[in-house]
Amino acid sequence: MARTVEKVEYDLERARRERDGWKSSHGGKSNYQMASVMVSALEKELSEAISNQANGTHKTSDSV
Repeated sequence: MARTVEKVEYDLERARRERDGWKSSHGGKSNYQMASVMVSALEKELSEAISNQANGTHKTSDSV
């Protein structure tokens, strides 16, 4: 089941806050990099979710 655009946006906002928190902490370079990867993945997922919503298509667990 595909996640809704709203759910992806919510998760993306949380990931960005976490990433920004690690950026300002000392010794958090590795955690910052991991959080940055997560943000990138969520941005891609959000883009796909918006595109699917605009096209009126919805991914299912069967359509990969």
